Amino acid sequence: MQLVPCIMSADGNEATNASTTTSTSPPCQVLFRSKRAVTLHSVPPTDANPSGITLAEGMSTLHSFAPDGSSVLVHMPSVGVIRCDLKSPTDTSTTGGAKGRTAFLADSEGVQFLTHSTNGAYVVTWERAAKAAAEGKAQQPPPPNLKIWSAADGKFLHGFTLKNLRREAWPPIKWSHDGRFAFHMVTNEIHVYDGDCFAEDDASAVRYGSKIRCTGISSFDLPSKCSVECPTSPPPGKYLLSTFVPETKGKPARVALLRYPDMLGTENAGSGQAAASKSFYQAEECTVKWNPRGDSALVLTHTTVDSSGESYYGSTNLYLLLGDNGRGKGEGDVTNVPLPGSGNGPVVDVEWMPNESKPPSFVVVSGKMPAMSSLHHGTTAEPMFLFGNAHRNTIIWSQHGRFLALGGFGNLAGGIDFWDRNKLKKIPQYNPVTGADLGTTGNTASCAVGYGWSPSSRYFLVSTTTPRMNVDNGVRLYKYNGLEVTKDASLVSWDNASFSPDQLLASEFVPAAEVVYPDRPQTPPKKRKGGEDDSDESASIAATGAPAGAYVPPAGRYVPPAARRAGGGMSLAERMRKEREGSASGAVKVAKSGVPGSVAAGGKKKAPVGMSVEAESGGKSKNALRRERQRQAKERAAEAERLKAEEEAKKRAEEEATKSAAPVDPEKRAKKIKKLLKQIDELKKKDASSLNDDQKAKIVNEESLRIELEGLGI
Repeated sequence: MQLVPCIMSADGNEATNASTTTSTSPPCQVLFRSKRAVTLHSVPPTDANPSGITLAEGMSTLHSFAPDGSSVLVHMPSVGVIRCDLKSPTDTSTTGGAKGRTAFLADSEGVQFLTHSTNGAYVVTWERAAKAAAEGKAQQPPPPNLKIWSAADGKFLHGFTLKNLRREAWPPIKWSHDGRFAFHMVTNEIHVYDGDCFAEDDASAVRYGSKIRCTGISSFDLPSKCSVECPTSPPPGKYLLSTFVPETKGKPARVALLRYPDMLGTENAGSGQAAASKSFYQAEECTVKWNPRGDSALVLTHTTVDSSGESYYGSTNLYLLLGDNGRGKGEGDVTNVPLPGSGNGPVVDVEWMPNESKPPSFVVVSGKMPAMSSLHHGTTAEPMFLFGNAHRNTIIWSQHGRFLALGGFGNLAGGIDFWDRNKLKKIPQYNPVTGADLGTTGNTASCAVGYGWSPSSRYFLVSTTTPRMNVDNGVRLYKYNGLEVTKDASLVSWDNASFSPDQLLASEFVPAAEVVYPDRPQTPPKKRKGGEDDSDESASIAATGAPAGAYVPPAGRYVPPAARRAGGGMSLAERMRKEREGSASGAVKVAKSGVPGSVAAGGKKKAPVGMSVEAESGGKSKNALRRERQRQAKERAAEAERLKAEEEAKKRAEEEATKSAAPVDPEKRAKKIKKLLKQIDELKKKDASSLNDDQKAKIVNEESLRIELEGLGI
């Protein structure tokens, strides 16, 4: 470790310390996979990698990083799956590229799916099944197409035959978080293997030790991490997993949270009931997302058709499954996640806060556009904070769980908001030259296909790639506060023009272990000098690199506050976006809830199972409350009758006034009176007890009618 007068930190900010020994985190790395080559760039550039390193040349189809980011496996159809070292990468642009490479996995040219195991010790691949070879009259079984390899040396270890594979069921073989067990899903069952049995030299020794029966299972999932310090985590030697059975032939779908090996459901002899389970209709597909502690999971169900006709995109439901409800009995629980507003809109996206050292929480984007984004408690599922309504459909957490990006990608315009989870506020943007506050108006990343945070949580990357977008391919880089730095040569070493129009296939940050980068708060803005004022913003805007075509005012001219952010922000499209976002409801903190007995968002109290909720009655008994409700109901009914009578009397008075004010033809009036008198004579002949109130009133008016008729003189 050496002393340096000026050190560049992982977010590109200079830190000077000439008197003490200083250590910095390594720069982040970005992998680019284009139609021509696979390259690696550093952010910020380093002496060892100033302008990008070519890892391989040629066309590639997919890649998979080792969990610690030490290497990457890349599938190249002309060679197979190759391995690139990312700790000490070698530039192959002068050594033949992919042509000079040999496949890391033998005979892997046809691989279509590729992934690492949870701990990175194994590699799983899948390719289309080959036809069975006929040897004599006896037909030989087809060769395996679901293969397990050693990630250390690329040696083939074991294989299975799997004809059809659905993308949502990949991978069908999953390891526990510690690699002790491997779970393989087959028809109606999950086979459980010893995690290291595939490394045995004798293939016949690879046998599953137990199995989990689950009729109709279509997918399962396991947590990638588990916190042993959490009291609600499974005991040592026990592992949670989720199973999903879709709705078929009128039977409801079912999702279950199992605990291996003792709580596997009633289908498995000698096992207890599932830790938690839920049956429901309208569920064709299921997405399971585990919290970072590995003791609970969010289950998002989806149907392609909404039977109610309210949504073109189908219907969704969101549930929270707890492996342990915290009551000390080792029992789980299932909770319907309450959504803010009407709660009837579709669930667009949901993600857990990834930091296991902090209290669990998750963010949900739900409802019709502009959708509502809300922060929920990780145990009670009650909303705690509303980020407001906006055109957003994507949630991206930074690795440390401090920063949060809410994006509107896909069929939306590409707006992005950056939030600080700890402060529950939007992160302000500061001009790097003057330190002036540029506001929190957000950013727009149009045509976004790929996106993600750096492992240092200081940068955010957005990529436009083919085949989704066949124009304007490239990668844009933002700081954690949303300030775009794509044109900053001190941070970006790639040229987006080289990927235009349709050459970029994929781009993402290389992952890193959690201990590599510390959790850092927002960087304080640069202190402004006493003589600086807002009129100097034009120079700072030009320094930050405004987009092409953006209006940059000349130096010395006053710049309105709304236009002081990088990129001007006074174009017609920008003004329309601001008007649209400004009309949406803002962020608001929800009253504390989720604790048994506290007031929830809906105004109702919650209590533990088996306990009644104490009424807010000032100590009144249940009978007194019932009598009070009955009295209030009678008073409301009497008031309604009184109002009705007053309304009828008012209506009759208006009718009488109308009659008296309107001119009357004497002949017509006399004719009408004679008709009424004739009806009265007929009514007198009837039994008085059979007459109704209207008929009796007509008889009472006989004398007045005769007097009126005499007055008419007809």
